[in-house]
Amino acid sequence: MRQRTDAVRTVYSEDIKTRLSRLRLFEIGVAVVLTLVALLFVVLTVWAAEPAKIEVSDGWVRPTIGQGRTTAAYFTVTNKGDQDDVLVTARSAKAKAVELHQTSMTADGVMQMRPVEGGLPIPVGGTLQLAPGGMHVMIMGLDEALAAGGEFALTLEFSKAGPVEVVLPVGARAGGDHAHH
Repeated sequence: MRQRTDAVRTVYSEDIKTRLSRLRLFEIGVAVVLTLVALLFVVLTVWAAEPAKIEVSDGWVRPTIGQGRTTAAYFTVTNKGDQDDVLVTARSAKAKAVELHQTSMTADGVMQMRPVEGGLPIPVGGTLQLAPGGMHVMIMGLDEALAAGGEFALTLEFSKAGPVEVVLPVGARAGGDHAHH
């Protein structure tokens, strides 16, 4: 009988070991599958991420004068995408109105600013320069005056690239006087 009990214990013990090893193999399998899914997710995310299509550089915003609530922003936009694009509009949480403007000289020699209708086109591989005395972003109804040394957040909206967030330094730059934006 003892031999029979030992035989039952051995069979029972082997059965438990088999079940435990199957459970352990299942756990390892699940861990491997989850790891592969995570790696696949990372690879697909990196693969799907496109390089920036729009690059904004050399940006700055004029400081306001006194307690002034109007200023202008200037920058260069480079279209690195594979389609022509258009800077359609701009906005800021710190201003009541933000418009794309063009400064021009009338026949009488008077500088005038006009809102740009339809946006500012940027061809593939091309650049758009917003500078004093020309095209610029007019910022009106600021929440507070802007002092040199600060920063100003602006969202530029492009027809193809969508919104592009920029943070521009506030400061005076050579090459234009405040009256001409």
